[in-house]
Amino acid sequence: MRQPTGRALIVVAAALALAGCQPTRQNYMAVSVGQTQDQVRKILGTPRYQFAEEWVYTMDDPRDLTKVTIRFDADGKVAGKSWQNPEEPWQNHREGQVP
Repeated sequence: MRQPTGRALIVVAAALALAGCQPTRQNYMAVSVGQTQDQVRKILGTPRYQFAEEWVYTMDDPRDLTKVTIRFDADGKVAGKSWQNPEEPWQNHREGQVP
């Protein structure tokens, strides 16, 4: 049996790391007030819309209306977050300073 090469292991590790970078409910709940932008990006990935003080994530499936908003303070740390889904309003969540 052939042993995996270093390059193959790096590819697998990168794929596993990126698999967690999406706006799932579990990942959203892992974001906490006070975290840095780098920490948020490691958890949720690249936002769909990125503004100076706010990042917005949406699902890739256009039928899924979930919207995640992360608001940052002047120091670039999470000041607030929200999870919104008009089809499942019982799951809506707001924490910290959100508009």
